[in-house]
Amino acid sequence: MSDRSPSVVLLSMAVAGPIAVAAALGMVVHLLDPAAAALVLVLVIVVVSLRGDWVANLLAVVASAVSFDYFLTAPRRSLKIHDSGDIQVTVALVLVGAAIGAVSWWARSRDAAAQVRGEYLAEAARVGQGGLSRARVAGQVADLLGADAGVWVEGEPRSGDAVVAAPDRLVLASSTINPVRVGLPTDAFICFPAGQGYVRVSAASRSIRPALDQMRAATVLAAQLRG
Repeated sequence: MSDRSPSVVLLSMAVAGPIAVAAALGMVVHLLDPAAAALVLVLVIVVVSLRGDWVANLLAVVASAVSFDYFLTAPRRSLKIHDSGDIQVTVALVLVGAAIGAVSWWARSRDAAAQVRGEYLAEAARVGQGGLSRARVAGQVADLLGADAGVWVEGEPRSGDAVVAAPDRLVLASSTINPVRVGLPTDAFICFPAGQGYVRVSAASRSIRPALDQMRAATVLAAQLRG
């Protein structure tokens, strides 16, 4: 089986699942309130969202809305809706399904980012043991922040550079800014002091607003080069 097979199966399930459930509910539609049937389809969307990505969620939402319309609203076996209440339930189904997908995507993104930061910090422990080069650590700091590039530089940061004094504090031109709130400067290098030199990061190509734990991890990572 190819690496792409699970994704194909999941996307197929995202479409076929709501259709099958709606078709089954259509057999007892006279016993169900439309809102109750819609809630069952919401559960299907939740299952897909927990196992898939935003594409699978989108397909599940669309398939659920169309299936609800086709199997569970009057006139049956038609994409027309005559009852205003059914229209409202359909709209609510789409909105709730989309919200579920957004929350699920956000949670997975946070988990993935936390895993990456954990891996970097684990490797940072090797720096003190001579396991990683300064150049590699500098590159990892940049990757961790989503910046353009990171390099190790001997000596002191230059005038005009933004110097990291703490994870939530940058000193730039005698003023202090919080990168978590305002983002990393795009018109100056960001410098993480580390003993006889510093890690210099560039974020000129786009606006980056790192999370506090990203800044903490980057600071810890760079600090391993002290000494």
